[in-house]
Amino acid sequence: MQATIGFVGLGTIGLPMAERLLGQGFPMVVYNRTAAKADAMAARGARRAADPAEAAAAAEIVITMVSDSAALREVALRERGILSGLATGNIHVDMSTVDPETTAALAGTYREQDKFFLHAPVLGSKRAAAEGSLLIFAGGPRQAYERCSHVFSALGKKSWHWEEVARATGMKLACNLLLGGLMAVYAEALVFAAKAGIAPSDLMEVISLSALAAPNFQNKGRSISQRNFVPNFYASHMLKDMDLILSAAEKLHVSLPATAAVRELFRAAVSSGFGREDYSAVVKVLEEAAGCTVQKAAASGAG
Repeated sequence: MQATIGFVGLGTIGLPMAERLLGQGFPMVVYNRTAAKADAMAARGARRAADPAEAAAAAEIVITMVSDSAALREVALRERGILSGLATGNIHVDMSTVDPETTAALAGTYREQDKFFLHAPVLGSKRAAAEGSLLIFAGGPRQAYERCSHVFSALGKKSWHWEEVARATGMKLACNLLLGGLMAVYAEALVFAAKAGIAPSDLMEVISLSALAAPNFQNKGRSISQRNFVPNFYASHMLKDMDLILSAAEKLHVSLPATAAVRELFRAAVSSGFGREDYSAVVKVLEEAAGCTVQKAAASGAG
């Protein structure tokens, strides 16, 4: 029988991850701050926990997928938090995007109590979470990583491991730097093309046949042109990640001028009320400034 998994945080990515593990035969104990979000899991046979400590006490491995560093510290360290409920020798795997200082500090705190902490953030969409094709960056003791390998295999198509927790955190931030930057520049290209009378479908076709080809460009181009901003990843979360990246870069004495500009674009998107939409909604800020929308680009004149 599979080891029992505790899962804390059933949001946009957390819920399909938990559903994936349940479908793969892992017994589940779940906790979510908004209790109604656990309904789907409970209906499929997962056990509800009253608090993070109860979820941790029932599990060999407890996974968190929460919104930010403050939320992670709260569910881990509060009274009736994960650390208080986790048995000696068991493992807390955080799969959120948070800052390196938080993950390094938690690793030390858990180690002092003879418990394990891994930071294993993921790269991928809701669909990838549901299909088990995430990319997983794991940092922490190899012993704990190896004990979690069957869980990572169920959730992802590949995982990487570093002994230092903060290396995994840094890898995730580097990937999100690129993801946010590409989205911002792609949105600029779509708006520029729209203003020039070029249909988004024409631009997307050219991109797909060039060295610029990327599935994300096709997916986001279609959703933008269809005005579909249902969140796969919140614009507010991308702004949070830009803040994390720039803070980490300052500590590393790395200059990131392009990322600083991208942050301001996402800050404008959140200030305009698009924070709970998909991060591709950043295009709306550029559309407003340009006085056009991608959807209303002129029909193709290419023959």
